[in-house]
Amino acid sequence: MINKISKIKNLGIFDSYQWNSNLPDFKRFNLIYGWNGSGKTTLSQLFASFPNGKSETYAELEYKIQTSDGDLTHGNTFNKQIRVFNQDYISENIDILAGKAKPIFILGKENKELVEAIKNDEKILHGDPEKKDDIGKLKKLEQKKNEIDQKEVEKGKCFTDIAKIISSNTSGVSARNYRKNNAEQAFAKLQTKQLQSEEKINNYLLTLKQIEKPVLNEIIINNIKEKVKSIILKSKILLKRTVETVIIERLKKNVNISKWVEQGLELHIIEKSTNCEFCNQPLPKERISDLLAFFNDADKKLKDEIDILLSEIDELYDTIKNLNIFDKANLYDELQENYLLKTSNFNICKTDLLNSILIFKEIIKNKKSNTTDSLELNVNIDTESIISAITSVNSEINSHNKKTNNFTKAKEEATTKLENHYLSEIFDDVKLLESNIKILKEEINLLEKGNPKDSNDIGIEGIQKRIIENKNKISTSGTACEEINNQLKTFLGRDELAFEVAEQGYLIKRKGRIAKNLSEGEKTAIAFVYFTIHLKDHDFKISDGIVVVDDPICSLDANSLFQAFAFLKNAVKESAQVFILTHNFDFLKLLLDWLKRYPNNQGGKEFYMIKNLFSNGNRIAILDYLDELLKNYENEYQYLFKVLSDFKSDGTIASVYHIPNIARKLLENFLMIMCPNCENIYKKLESIKFDENKKTAIYKFTNDQSHMTGKGFEPSLVQESQKNVEYLLDMMNSAFPKHYKILQESVVGNQS
Repeated sequence: MINKISKIKNLGIFDSYQWNSNLPDFKRFNLIYGWNGSGKTTLSQLFASFPNGKSETYAELEYKIQTSDGDLTHGNTFNKQIRVFNQDYISENIDILAGKAKPIFILGKENKELVEAIKNDEKILHGDPEKKDDIGKLKKLEQKKNEIDQKEVEKGKCFTDIAKIISSNTSGVSARNYRKNNAEQAFAKLQTKQLQSEEKINNYLLTLKQIEKPVLNEIIINNIKEKVKSIILKSKILLKRTVETVIIERLKKNVNISKWVEQGLELHIIEKSTNCEFCNQPLPKERISDLLAFFNDADKKLKDEIDILLSEIDELYDTIKNLNIFDKANLYDELQENYLLKTSNFNICKTDLLNSILIFKEIIKNKKSNTTDSLELNVNIDTESIISAITSVNSEINSHNKKTNNFTKAKEEATTKLENHYLSEIFDDVKLLESNIKILKEEINLLEKGNPKDSNDIGIEGIQKRIIENKNKISTSGTACEEINNQLKTFLGRDELAFEVAEQGYLIKRKGRIAKNLSEGEKTAIAFVYFTIHLKDHDFKISDGIVVVDDPICSLDANSLFQAFAFLKNAVKESAQVFILTHNFDFLKLLLDWLKRYPNNQGGKEFYMIKNLFSNGNRIAILDYLDELLKNYENEYQYLFKVLSDFKSDGTIASVYHIPNIARKLLENFLMIMCPNCENIYKKLESIKFDENKKTAIYKFTNDQSHMTGKGFEPSLVQESQKNVEYLLDMMNSAFPKHYKILQESVVGNQS
């Protein structure tokens, strides 16, 4: 058990406190009396710090206590269970969920912590109204879902609009009914953009509009290159060859005459003419002989070969000349432009080739007049250009024929190409929307499910589950209403207040109706009832534990005093050690009467008093013996009168600090006897016949100086106290001399 408090430091008014060696050690029952504000609650907070070795209110608290197991200092946990009832306990264990039509009462620190957890979780879900931009996870989730819906609508509109374009431009496909879902399915297969040039788009559009055309024959020139090569070779050979003949200079020099004569000679031989068919003159025999010698067999043979070669050249010429092409109208529209360009080039090449053949032919023909001379071939017939031109033209014809042969497939390809092109136009927009939707879905998943990498982020579902679990914990862990109500009835001495189980706590009713405005005394009573029930918890063995109670009758009316005393007495009678702190004189007397009669062989009892002193201008609290006068007087009124009757200031603030409070309490008691009505102290004073100036001084002294002002201690308090105490006693004697005399006699009697 706790034997003494050896020292305290940094505990509010208990600063640099040392245990008075003359004080007796704590016993089983310990009664501590002190005025309001003297440090009772502060001392109770010291006891509350023992289980953890520290105080949340006084972070720099230092202490040392002597226990039956040795000394204990701050920072170390106490090995004994201890329960403390004070204002902190009330704040920690009693709460009302405000702002509801039916206020919910919360009992128990654990339940209050659960309620706080629920409140915090609900703030996380719904937002903190005190934080401007905190909208909560549920609102964020709603916004994210709305964003997804909006982007899905945008995405759907993209596909709806593009489906109309695709349907309109691919209408050439029979019975084609292209809609939004078709566009979405096709887009899903599109891995990359497939944009087409404007030219290709036009071609695909034309393909879809066109009617199937017949297959066209290609331009065919068999072995033209080999034929030309053969002609050139033969020409070179024939031009080189010569014929030995009688030279007739005139014929040799005049090719045209030579041809004319040669033809005429052949005619005269055939007709067997003896006269010249031209001049009808007789032909000299030697003339015919000379001409035959000039136009001999070798010459004839060479010329015949030249004629054959010329025939081949003519045949080649005719072959080239007869090469005809189809009109562009025979081809599909998208091929016509290229076809026209290539046929134009073909015609140019054809004309050039025909001209070169004619030039070549003239050279060969000229050999017939120069059979005696060896000639060189200095011209050529180039077929490369015409062959290339024909190949180009045939390429277009092949494209046309291929399209005809694959007309259905071509339309399907055109449809697919156009479809992919138009889908590619929305590719970036749709991909961006899909990316944004994916991000939003991931954010929604995080909001709903939480972050698996962060154990603190459990998401909306986890928070909602936790709220339900915490509510269930409160519902299942709550103290039974019947026990609370029975104990509360005992404590208050009446049964008008009653608890009913509700979600997360209790409803409290007054005479069957929801009690919305509980008095501070009623709240204190409820808290103390819960505290005593809490002492019976399975995890607290009261026979081995320490119980500290700070003023359980605070704010209660006088009618509840005896019930509260009886309740307290029964609640702590089995405790291993008890500390009771109070400022109420009547309650003190009840406790003294009980404890004085309590057998010492059952643990003993001690009585203490908290006194205030001044040190270096600061008020400090100490623990001292309980004043003998407090033990001897039956009521506080007598004690207060005795204190003021014996009061003599020693000139220090410490000697007068408590006097304004005592004077006020004595004045209130006296005025209640003189004027037993509901008027305030000022009105009651007005009705007393006494010096008005002195009454004003008494009122100001007892009213102003008995309240904390925050202005510090005034040196004038010493003189004011001595003077105003005399005024007060004079007024009591003047207003009610007989009463005053009885008070004096009772004081003298108690002193003896």
